[in-house]
Amino acid sequence: MEREQLIDLTRRALKLARDRTTDLAPAEHRVEATSYTSAGRHDRDRAMILASPQLVGYVSELPAPGAYCTKTVMGRSILLTRTADGSVKAFDNVCLHRQSQVATGCGSAKRFTCPYHAWTYDNTGRLVGLPGREGFSGAAIARAAKPAEAGRRPTTVTVKADGLTELPAVEFAGFLWVALDPGASLDVAAHLGPLADELDSWGIGRWAPLGEKVLDCPINWKLAVDTFSENYHFATVHQQTFATIARSNCTVFDAFGPHHRLIFPLNTILALDDVPEEQWDPFQNMVVIYALFPNIVLSVTIANGELFRIYPADRPGRSITVHQNSTPLDVSDESVAAGAQAVFDYAHATVRDEDYRLVERLQTNLESGARDHLLFGRNEPGLQHRHNAWARALGESAALG
Repeated sequence: MEREQLIDLTRRALKLARDRTTDLAPAEHRVEATSYTSAGRHDRDRAMILASPQLVGYVSELPAPGAYCTKTVMGRSILLTRTADGSVKAFDNVCLHRQSQVATGCGSAKRFTCPYHAWTYDNTGRLVGLPGREGFSGAAIARAAKPAEAGRRPTTVTVKADGLTELPAVEFAGFLWVALDPGASLDVAAHLGPLADELDSWGIGRWAPLGEKVLDCPINWKLAVDTFSENYHFATVHQQTFATIARSNCTVFDAFGPHHRLIFPLNTILALDDVPEEQWDPFQNMVVIYALFPNIVLSVTIANGELFRIYPADRPGRSITVHQNSTPLDVSDESVAAGAQAVFDYAHATVRDEDYRLVERLQTNLESGARDHLLFGRNEPGLQHRHNAWARALGESAALG
């Protein structure tokens, strides 16, 4: 982000902090409780996410040719590789034989050998080793390589007759993206629109990755996303944690189509009243939160770039959050690496023990049917925008009034 844009955002944040207020939506907003509990809505949500470009990680997770990483998206295992020519490829992490996963974790490898019967693939997905080949015809292998038809739209994609099922993949704006339909187009630039250059400018996708932590929780995926859409709750839910760092109920809001950006001013921002603008260091006084449609949250600070991939699970009252973090610090220094990991552990524990544990009780109340709607205030524009974007994508009414 250009310095002048950062200065402008800082001016806006400072004024809100000085006036003890926040950016406001035009009106209050109501959302049906069944949005979080209905099996029908759950199915539509899953379809909406599956049809969207999937941001699955940082490009720094594939630092050089030969690198690979595995990702799970709504129960589906994906293998990503960086090939000899430097390009990124993605495959269903499913052996053609008995559907075992051919790789786990992340690392560097030119070949992947299925642990069940040792069928072996190179990092372009090609089948290069098949013990007992005489037991399998070429036609049978070709049929195994064909993607399942159920739930897929007609496609003219060419499938390797002797390799893993390849998925569209690209690195863009510092992140790894895939499409879950082998025949789908993957236009991430169109998906991100004007946010593409801004996201790329931070560089967080090229920072050192610090691993993944997974939260499997008894809450609807939208409740999980909601916790990142406002800081109105900081003074109560995070009284001893985030509220000691950032202001509560004070947010700069900007929408970018179905996406949005929030600026959370830090408690230090009021000190800028005594500092000339040319001496401002904006990033010392704010946290930047991006909501990328439909299920991604990015948090950018001076020391880390957090990624939350939030997925509906097998029922409306269960979700999976994959939490990643990256740092610009030199993690080859053990003490620096330990410090960066400690920050990651702290942030993860706070989300797990304060945000998600609290909204478990919200999910219980929603499922009880005690009240038929939730109320979002004017001081929660990010929350309103998120739900309106989902509603528009599903062809539903954006608000109850």
